[in-house]
Amino acid sequence: MANGFPCPNQSCKHLFRIEEMQGVQSVICPSCKKSFALRKPTRGNPPTPPKVPGANPPKNQNTIEEDQGLVFESKSEIKTNLSTTKKALPKKKKNSGLSLSQVFLLGIAMFFISVSFAAFYIIGLPLLKKEINNDTAQQTEASTGLIDSDFFTFKPLNSYTKDQKLAQTLQTKFAYTGKEKDLWLFYYKDFKTRNPTGTEMHQEMISRLKLFLPKSLEWEENAEGAELGKVPFRKFVVEGTKEDSSAWVGDCYSANINGVFFLILCLVPIDSKDLVQESWMQFNQGLGIKSNAKVDWKPTPRKTRLVTIEKLKMSFAAPESIWFPQDIKDYDTSPESVFIGKNASDAGDFLNQKAKLQVFALPNPIKDEKAWDMVEEKLFELLKEEKTADTKIEKFIDTKHKFPELNNNKITAKAENFTIKVDDQIQKLIFWGRYSTKNGSLLFVCEIPFKTKDYWLEELNDILQSLATTD
Repeated sequence: MANGFPCPNQSCKHLFRIEEMQGVQSVICPSCKKSFALRKPTRGNPPTPPKVPGANPPKNQNTIEEDQGLVFESKSEIKTNLSTTKKALPKKKKNSGLSLSQVFLLGIAMFFISVSFAAFYIIGLPLLKKEINNDTAQQTEASTGLIDSDFFTFKPLNSYTKDQKLAQTLQTKFAYTGKEKDLWLFYYKDFKTRNPTGTEMHQEMISRLKLFLPKSLEWEENAEGAELGKVPFRKFVVEGTKEDSSAWVGDCYSANINGVFFLILCLVPIDSKDLVQESWMQFNQGLGIKSNAKVDWKPTPRKTRLVTIEKLKMSFAAPESIWFPQDIKDYDTSPESVFIGKNASDAGDFLNQKAKLQVFALPNPIKDEKAWDMVEEKLFELLKEEKTADTKIEKFIDTKHKFPELNNNKITAKAENFTIKVDDQIQKLIFWGRYSTKNGSLLFVCEIPFKTKDYWLEELNDILQSLATTD
């Protein structure tokens, strides 16, 4: 046996040592410089036939020699084997049925289709019918000119143009513009089972006016009021300034009929006020209020806080949404109760909306009027927070607001109004009322911002009407 492996190249006589061959995948002959791959013999290969002396194989023939488990293999054989031994990929079996995930997804899709159909039937279909009815009503309105609601009717003037965009901007139900750029706006709201409070009605009016006249706004109630749609309305004269600094004036009307609040806003540039008065009157006369829209309607009363004066055996109730009790330890006048009235309708940008009510108890009846004058003077001295020579308290005759008689005939009442002036400018209205029984007298002293006196005197009257004896 040879001491090594002969080079597969027949023309080369180099012998490879055995230790050179072990653990390698290819070798390069140092003599002929050719590269040869090594591999282990494959089982089942036929035994190598013995060499025939003198027979020279062709140059391109692959040569394999085996010894001690090692085999020479040329590069060309490796390439040939790689190209001819590719494995065929198994074909996927066709599935004629639905998988579990497909069935699950199909079930979810059917569920959502069912829910969507049910939602349309329950919600969408009624809304669609309502929209069709609204379109029909608008066509009727356009054809007849009469707007008919559950609570009112009115017929717009032909010289005015309906402006739905303006109605949305000012949060009203209807808006119309005239030839003089004047506006006629109408709003209503059903408070269902209760009457709106004075604060709520005030807020409904002021909040809409401020949307149109944000730079400045002032209003004053007309004592005479007005009758619109055969029902009494409160009338307010307003003036203010728009964002473009243009000055506007107008009239506002509000009423509450069986829990339905009505509001009319008539506004015009200040230079055109005299030109629109007749048009506004005609527009307002076209309004009809259905005062019997709610049959046998009764309001739900406001939630109140009951205050009892044990030593006088008297009590009164203050609406919780308006009057907030204070700690009496913070007051030097030793009152029985103190309330701060907060008007939620105004942010306080140009008017101080707060009122202060102090209630005092005198257990012993006072019959002498001179003694009453001394009590009155003492209380007014305590009310003068700005105690200067220019601060004056004067009696005020209010022709707009008169307090009605009490429901309780066991209580006698006397009420007066005063003003506090600083530098001859009225700052506050002071309500002074004494309510007496055989056990003594209850004194009400209420400080009110003068510009909002009509509102606060109305709210104060609700407290005074609740006065009762407990014996």
